[in-house]
Amino acid sequence: MGMEYLDMYLVHWPVKLKPWACNPIPDEDEFEPLDLETTWSGMEKCLDLGLCRCIGVSNFSTKKIEQLLDFASVPPAVNQVEMHPLWRQRKLRDFCRDHNIHVSAYSPLGGPGNSWGSTLVVNSPTIRAIANKRKATPAQVALRWGLSKGSSMIVKSFSPERIKENFGAFDLKLDGQDFMEIDKLEERKIMRGEFLVNETTSPYKTIQDLWDDEI
Repeated sequence: MGMEYLDMYLVHWPVKLKPWACNPIPDEDEFEPLDLETTWSGMEKCLDLGLCRCIGVSNFSTKKIEQLLDFASVPPAVNQVEMHPLWRQRKLRDFCRDHNIHVSAYSPLGGPGNSWGSTLVVNSPTIRAIANKRKATPAQVALRWGLSKGSSMIVKSFSPERIKENFGAFDLKLDGQDFMEIDKLEERKIMRGEFLVNETTSPYKTIQDLWDDEI
């Protein structure tokens, strides 16, 4: 990448693929047995060599982080996961907070515009009602909710207007009633990871195996 070091280096998913695998959706013959302890040892080596400043994980359940902490010399600095008002991740957030692991939220608006994404978050009647009351946009409400939980929000846009709108979330104030209404929303995970599940070569035979029933 032409850089001296990375600020953050993550294990993207708790799976291992063959070295030549490059498809966004892995073929069934591209999976290899996962040895997380060896993988994490390699991550720690990158840290020791100064190739990165921090190491972390992504799409790890509470149970998988617990297993990692059993052998890690350096605990993950961050767990990057899907998180938004329709997938609130309370159990995972509480666990990560107790172990000083920062939670970073990808798709904090539900991933609209992505092939796998959804507009369920920004089109939620509850989110829209709060936005109207606060003279804000649904995106700002969703982002403010996530920021209030102490998480960083990973938002991508190529539109200067939309980028400016997203920054408006920092100035938005939500009250206890707003948070109560959001907590009543039925939860739904959008990025479910079915493409990593199969009954032969993947370590995960069901979607519940992948997320350790946190879905």
